[in-house]
Amino acid sequence: MIHHTSLPKNIKVVQIGDISVGKKSLYLRYHQEFNGYPNQILDFYIKTIQLGEEQIKFQFWDYYSYYRDRIYIQNFYNQCLIVMISYDITNRQSFVGAQQWFKDYNQKKSNKVAVLALIGNKCDLEQQRKVSYIEGKQLANSLGMLFFEVSSKTGYQVNELFESLISQAINIY
Repeated sequence: MIHHTSLPKNIKVVQIGDISVGKKSLYLRYHQEFNGYPNQILDFYIKTIQLGEEQIKFQFWDYYSYYRDRIYIQNFYNQCLIVMISYDITNRQSFVGAQQWFKDYNQKKSNKVAVLALIGNKCDLEQQRKVSYIEGKQLANSLGMLFFEVSSKTGYQVNELFESLISQAINIY
């Protein structure tokens, strides 16, 4: 049983990345049961998780890619304890885009500490892979990020991803 005296009651997560890399699919796979609040700028989901005797609301913000240059994205970055930058392993351009998203995050964030993770999605499409696991891992290491490859379609490594991110977030909280 996990006992923490000062667990956050709300953990905010933002997922960013190019269009069609599977951001929404990843949330939906993890959420199975979820409350969603989509609008024109972001999709917002809440999942309540149980850690020991504590209930924590996990708030997921999927920020629409084409709003990267908007000034208010800084507010989302600064409110989040976890920042996930996603790319599609079958699309090299999305991998290049992930690097740009990281630069954008670094320019707009406050000094607040956050868990940063680079996510290679669609690893069920191994035959169409354009970005190797090693390339993703090396980039994540060079940027000081955690690294995961997942499949939103099959669920491969999805629960492990979120369990690890939650654990990391609690450790820095």
